[in-house]
Amino acid sequence: MTLEPPTPEQLKRMKQELDQDPEITKDDVKRLREWLRKQPHLPSHMEDERLERFLYGCKFSLERTKHVLDTYYRVRATSPEIFGNRDPLSDELQRNIRDMSYFVLPKLTSEGYRVTIFRLNNTDVDKFVLQELTKRVVMCLDVRLKEEKCLSNIMVVDFQGFSLQHFAKFSPTLAGVRKAMLCVQDAFPLRLHQVHFTNCMPIVDKVAAAFTPLLKEKLVKKFFFHSNLDKLYRHVDPEILPNEYGGKAGTFEELNDAWRRKLESYQKWFLEEEKISKSDESRRLKKMPQSAVLQDASVEGSFRKLVID
Repeated sequence: MTLEPPTPEQLKRMKQELDQDPEITKDDVKRLREWLRKQPHLPSHMEDERLERFLYGCKFSLERTKHVLDTYYRVRATSPEIFGNRDPLSDELQRNIRDMSYFVLPKLTSEGYRVTIFRLNNTDVDKFVLQELTKRVVMCLDVRLKEEKCLSNIMVVDFQGFSLQHFAKFSPTLAGVRKAMLCVQDAFPLRLHQVHFTNCMPIVDKVAAAFTPLLKEKLVKKFFFHSNLDKLYRHVDPEILPNEYGGKAGTFEELNDAWRRKLESYQKWFLEEEKISKSDESRRLKKMPQSAVLQDASVEGSFRKLVID
């Protein structure tokens, strides 16, 4: 799976959106590297290209980039259930790939946005393992940090095949859900344009309301809920979507399998990064405040009540 690069017109828009002198960017990368070397708890091996993508995702704010980098490494040390055993050939990840589709489309939207899609392949509730899905999602994000940058991202969550039992599984794993949200919101330089929930059943609104306190307000405003795909086409050119959505990108099976092969091609890198890409909290000079995502315990009760009702 090759992620097609931006066209000259899309690159022009990216430059207009975040006008940054290339020489200043190089200097900022040097400053970041120097800052990393001075942090005894952080590794400093990250290549310049990835550091530049962190800067871009943080709108070239040095302080914001430092915070995201710190969080990026911290969650890898404190969340081994997500960032450990990241062998793409493991039985658990291979099973997750078979049971759920999660892939990034090869073409950008006309505006320069990258589209990612999630949908169940297997509707068996017992096959819906959120922890393995989260691990796979962050692995895909890591690959994208290695390969590309885009203006922003559009996420499509297709609830086709979901049942009330699928949503109920969020309750006993809420701590894991919080960590997943921390990764997406705070530990990756991810610029998010929109999240589209399609094929929604009525309960989706209630589930979303229960999780709203865990999310940043500006993120919640980017959520769109659709009962079918028609309204999605107002935001994403159908031509770049999967065949099942009326597009020409390939079938769900083909796209999902292409990303399986991509992850497998990074096997050696994942296993090496697992050893070195994490903070050593015992050497941290200044204690980092815990994310509100992990602190908020009040939401668990409200969600359990929602599920029981």
